[in-house]
Amino acid sequence: MVTRYVIDRIAKEIAGEIVWSSNPAASMKKWREIFKVSQTEMSKIMGIAPSVISDYEKGRRAPGSKFVRKYVETLIEIDRKRGWPVLRSLAKNILLPSTAIIDMREFPRSVPLKLIVKAIEGTVLWGDDLIDKPIYGYTILDSIATIENMTGNEFYNIMGMTTERALVFTNVGTGRSPMVAVRVSPLKPGAVIVHGPREVDPLAIKLAEKDRVPLILSRKESVETLVSSLRFLIDNLIAV
Repeated sequence: MVTRYVIDRIAKEIAGEIVWSSNPAASMKKWREIFKVSQTEMSKIMGIAPSVISDYEKGRRAPGSKFVRKYVETLIEIDRKRGWPVLRSLAKNILLPSTAIIDMREFPRSVPLKLIVKAIEGTVLWGDDLIDKPIYGYTILDSIATIENMTGNEFYNIMGMTTERALVFTNVGTGRSPMVAVRVSPLKPGAVIVHGPREVDPLAIKLAEKDRVPLILSRKESVETLVSSLRFLIDNLIAV
């Protein structure tokens, strides 16, 4: 399964390598060849002449960040249409279990928790007094895959750039397991959101209180709409 998290992470790594490379032109050509895409196919989707692709890959033009992003997005779009042969292979090199992380994003600026609660149609189970605390990103996890596949050391990595983020657990039964995982971890998230249960185990709420981690129940009808809502929030932040 190629999740949004895998797509975003690989895209960022490829783009980062191109921008950071001492020879961006050679790096661009290398990745196009890894994806087995011709200059003609690239140019057709990007809406430019094949000669423009050639100019960038031969160093006659210096790519800006917008062009690099479009270049990488085009490679990934072509791979998607082919059934993800390259991304599936590249995903094997990602240390975090790709089936556990559904999405992982940083906000362009701090966001008060109450805006996130509103976006996900959430109910605050504990932490009403912390509803204005700043949150800097989120990680959406499949709770079952997390429990089955993720080690304690790997759990640290889901915090991303900062621990002041919302951990969103989907496919949740009662909410007890996610809060137990947070309880035994020395790193505490800014908030925990559970998606799936009709009612949350009172023990989960008690653990949230002990760690002073706001616990929110999302009423979104599906994981897809939950992800879309958080991404829409990011898009609005970027647009402002």
